[in-house]
Amino acid sequence: MSNLIVAQALTNTATRESAVAAAEAILADEGGGGEIVVRPDEVHPLDDTSRGVKTYVIALLGLLAAVTVIIVITSLLASWTLH
Repeated sequence: MSNLIVAQALTNTATRESAVAAAEAILADEGGGGEIVVRPDEVHPLDDTSRGVKTYVIALLGLLAAVTVIIVITSLLASWTLH
């Protein structure tokens, strides 16, 4: 009876060659025993990164503008009530 250890690792690389190099580095870190099998028919799509950083920057700038308007209105109301 033999022991069978199966491990799977996904690498975030642009090309097959860099994926194999990354898998070899991971395999070397884990002791070097095993083989690398590339399955080109199993392509994993990218995560939902369609929004990107620009959306978050615009949202933060909008939030900053809203807070600034609230501060200005509150300051104006306070100054008018003191006169």
